[in-house]
Parts: sequence; structure tokens; C-alpha cells
Amino acid sequence: MFRYFTIIALLIPLFGYPVKDKKIDSLYIKLGKADDSSRIEILTKLTWELRNSEPNKSIEIGLKTIDLAEKFKDYKNLVNLHGYVGVAYRIIGNYSKSTDYYYKGLELSKKYQLPEQEGFAYINIANLLIYQEYYNNAIENLDNALVIANRINNKLMLSYVRLNLGRAKLLLKQYDSAMVDLNLALKVRREINLKSGIAVCYKYIGDLYKEKGDYFLAIENYNTSQQLVNAETDKDLYANILIRKAELFLKTGETDMALKYAEMANGIALEIGAKLTIRDALKVITQVVKGQERFRIATGNLESIISYNDTLFNQRLSEKLFFLQYQYEKQKKESEIEIKQLKLKRARSLAFALVVIIVLLVGLIAFVLVSLKQRKKVNNQLVIQNAEISDQRKNIEFKNKNLEDAYTVIENYIGKITDNIQYAQRIQEALMPSLELAKPYFSDVFCYYKPKDFVSGDFYWILQKDNKVFFAVVDCTGHGVPGAFMSIIGLDMLNQAVIQQNITDPDKILNFLNVELPLKMNIGSDEMVLKDSMDIAVCCFDNENMTLSYSGALIPLLICRNGLIIEEKSSSILIGLSDKVNSRKFELKTFQLQKNDWLFLYTDGFVDQFGGEKNKKFLKKQFFNLLTTHSQSNGERYSKELSKAFITWKGDSEQIDDVLVLGLLV
Repeated sequence: MFRYFTIIALLIPLFGYPVKDKKIDSLYIKLGKADDSSRIEILTKLTWELRNSEPNKSIEIGLKTIDLAEKFKDYKNLVNLHGYVGVAYRIIGNYSKSTDYYYKGLELSKKYQLPEQEGFAYINIANLLIYQEYYNNAIENLDNALVIANRINNKLMLSYVRLNLGRAKLLLKQYDSAMVDLNLALKVRREINLKSGIAVCYKYIGDLYKEKGDYFLAIENYNTSQQLVNAETDKDLYANILIRKAELFLKTGETDMALKYAEMANGIALEIGAKLTIRDALKVITQVVKGQERFRIATGNLESIISYNDTLFNQRLSEKLFFLQYQYEKQKKESEIEIKQLKLKRARSLAFALVVIIVLLVGLIAFVLVSLKQRKKVNNQLVIQNAEISDQRKNIEFKNKNLEDAYTVIENYIGKITDNIQYAQRIQEALMPSLELAKPYFSDVFCYYKPKDFVSGDFYWILQKDNKVFFAVVDCTGHGVPGAFMSIIGLDMLNQAVIQQNITDPDKILNFLNVELPLKMNIGSDEMVLKDSMDIAVCCFDNENMTLSYSGALIPLLICRNGLIIEEKSSSILIGLSDKVNSRKFELKTFQLQKNDWLFLYTDGFVDQFGGEKNKKFLKKQFFNLLTTHSQSNGERYSKELSKAFITWKGDSEQIDDVLVLGLLV
């Protein structure tokens, strides 16, 4: 049996397939012809390409190029260089230096808002934590990188995340989960044709089979990895493969073959200064010579192994890693708190500004009404005086002239009132979140929004949190200025529920609003005030699982699938009523969505609008037909068709309420 195993292991030549790296030669040629700004890009690539074959040369070039990148403010390459130099330091076993450059790279990527570089920085830190045996900390950093990789659709980053998740789980002995991640990494790297990366995947899959005791599958994967690896340009990986094969030979009793492979791996590792690889090679060599009773050599090797372990896994480095991780988490939490405080401060400032504007508007309107009443009274007096005293005509004409001047002043004030209301409209629109927040989670999104007056009691709300997107449509009682006031309160309560209270279930969000609204409006516990209520539908979408959670208060959810409307009716409960008046709870409903499903939330302004030849309401049936007719359209076309249908139906009739329709395509 062992003889057959040895034959399989020797199917791959001992020295691999050394190939001269044309890419490195090409970079050196280009370097001689480049100007200073172009040299940064070329030297950065050289730093990366040399990391596995000449790590010390990679470090030398990388450190000089960092200064050049800082001089020319080339921030992207500056961040990349910190990562590449960190990798080279890690290969030669200088984990302390590697730690410094990895965390500096993460700090710079956040500072200059470079999400791709930020994701790879998390991966580099996780890789280092795996070597230091902090596997759970490594997985936390990889989860951060996974969110970024999915958000920017970076397959290369995704493959590195899955590979390192597989490594960490393998070392935690979570073999089934590790196999899933390693196979996902292999699949992605085949898609992007990353040959060197494919070799790495096969190597770690071989490690997994070796740990499970399936030596034949292990050697099969090691052989495949050895076939793909370039022994000249990726010496660290090649040496690692030789060590793993030597370990297998040792387990099967083929000590001569084990010694041969281990000594070759040791020679390559010494050439590039890879301390971890040297240590692992010496472990195999020591076990072989100990069995041969060559105790002097074994003792010397053990001393070297202890020395390498002290260098690679010292307490000072461990403390440094924990300190940097603590500093990073602390900075992250402080930044999140600061952002929340700034948002709350901004919302309060805008709300205060709107209150001031409304107070001014009310004052101006009162002034206009008083002035008009006064004018009417004066005109009546003039009519009586004209009938009684004809000789006072000149005096009356003089007074009329004064009244005309006053009327001109009043008209000017009315113009100012209109301008102020339009400004209030811009403030309200600024408070509502951008539809762009939903676009990373949906194929398309639109909102048809038509207030009855300048400002509206209808509004929508969108918020991203924990790789999920929350959205809602709200119809506050009334429209115009009172409705606008209620919309500001509603936006604030929704943000407070999710951001401050960490409530993520839609039904619990509605329960929070139901309790909070009476408090904000100073409504008594036994008082039912319908004028201070709101209709609302709240949804939470998890695009990874394609699931949608929904809860509504008098606003239904519509799902348009394959040209058919699925209506999910809401709870018949008003937000803002006390528990004594209404003891029913909001229902939470969950749906498994499909690709190309359209989701719609709408207020009743569209379906209740009077118009048409018989001046009747538009009604739901006609509204549903309108949605299904254009179900193959994109969001922009949907919005135009809704606007066209509404304006045509309304005709010369007065718009009776605010209108809002929110559509999202899965």
C-alpha cells in the first residue's frame, strides 16, 4: 500500500516546473523607460511579484516606493504598497513588521476612502492572525472583507476571503465548513483564471485531507498544486508543498523520501529567508534523524526550531496584535457614535429651521388676514361716506390711494410667503434619504412623488444596516405644512428605532412608533387623536437570502411577479393610538422573493384621486392593472407612466391628497 502511495507522490517531478517569470522581466524593462509618476505603478507591481521568490528584494523596493508614492500623493498605490511589504515581511517571518504595515494600510484605506484596498487590508490582517493562531479574530476581519467584496463585486477579493476562511476553519477542525469555503475559492479563481491562486487552493485542500487522514486524496491535491505552481517565482508555496509531502511520507514510514523532500524545502526556504517554512522543514528532518539515532543533529535542529518559534510567536508580538485590534475596534466605535451624533444634530437643526419658517409663515398669514379684513371695513366706510358726503370725494380718493399702496405691500408679502413655503419644500426633500441607498440591494428603484401642496405628509424612508436594507412608506394625517411636520417626526422616529434602539423586526419598529408618537405629540394615555396618526408599511430585505420581512398599518405590500399582483394586506391599526384603545399587535410576515419581483408600497392619494369622464375615484383595480401593464419596464419608465396616468385621470380636477408610490426591483 505504501509503495503505491509513493508512486503517486512521485508522479510529479521533484523540482516542479521552473519557468522564468516574463512578467518580472517586462516590468524591469518598462522601469528603465518610465517617468517618476509611472515608476510608482511599475515598482508597486514589482513589490508584489517578488514577494514569494525574493521577499527581501520586495521589501527593499516597496519601502523606497512608499516614499515616492507619498511625494506624488498616489494614495491608491501607497495603500497597496503597505499591504505588499507586509506580505513580504510575513513570508520571511518578521510578523512584527508585517503587523505594522498591515494596520497602517487599513488606516490609510479608510482615510482616503478606498474600499478595494480596505477589503484586502482586512484579508492581510486576518492572514497574519491565522499564522499567530488567533483564528476567531481572523474570521471577524474576513467577515468585514466579505461585506466589501460583495458590495463592490470584486471576485479576486472574494476568492482570498473564502480561501482564508477555509484555512481558519481547517485549523479550528471545522472540516465540512472549511471544505465549502476552499471549494468556493477554487471556483472563483477558475472563473478569473488565477493560475497561481488555483495552486494555493489545491495545496490547502490537500492539507484538509491530510488532517482527516485521507492521505491518497491529500497527495493527489498536492501533486495538482505542484503541477500548477511556478517553482522559480513562487518559492514559498513550492517549498510548503514539498514539506507537506515530506510529512505524508513520514506518516507512511517512507523516511528516506521524507528526508529528501524536507531537505529540499529547507534549502528553498533558507534561500528566501522564510522562517516559518524553515521551521516546518526542520521538524520533519529532526524526526527522521532522531529515528536514525543521529541525536547530535536532532538536538541542534530542536534548538533551531525553538529559536524560530520564539521569533515567530513571541509574547510581545501577541500583545502588539491585541493592542492594534483593540485600537481599531475603539476607533471604529467612536467613529460610528460621532456619525450618529452629527446626523441627529443635523436633523434637529433642520427641524428647528423648519419650525422657525412655519412660525414666520403663520405670522405673515395672520398679518395678511388682518390687513384684508381692515381693508374691507375701510371700503364699507368709504361707500357710506360717498353716499352721504359728496364733497369729501377728494379725501376718499386720497384714502383709496393709500389702500392701494397697502394692497401692493400685501401682495409682496404673499410672494414672500410663497417663496418661504418653497424653501420649506427643499428642506423636507433634503431630509428624505436618497434612493441610492437601496441600489446596492436591488436591480432598480424608483419613487413617484407628487405632494398636493408644496410640502407633503407622505414620505419614504431607506436605511442600510448589517448588510440589510430597511425601507418604508408613510402617510401622515393631513397634508401641506401639518403633514410636513408629522413627516419630520416620522423620519426621526424610524431612524431612532433602528439606529439607536437596534430594532430590526418591522412589527417591533411599528410597536415602537405606536408608543413613541403619543409621547412626542403629548397625547394622553386614554386619548384617541386621529389627526396625529399615520399609515405606514415597513420592510426589511436580506438580499443574501432573498427574504423580505413586512409589517404594515393600513398600507399594504404589493409583489408583482410574472405579470400578476400579489397583495399582502396590512394590520387595521392606526399608529399613535393608546394600548387601551387598540390591544391588537402588528403582524410580521416574511416572504421568499424571486429574481425580477417588483415590490410596491404606496399611499392612498393615487387610488383616491377623483377624475376621468365621470369624476370618480381611480380605485385599486385600475391601479393594479397599471402596475402589471408596465411590469417589464425599468424604474424610470415606471415613474413616467404613473405620472402620465395620474395627470390624465385628474384632468382639471383638484388634487385631493399627497401621492407617493415606491417601487423596487429584486
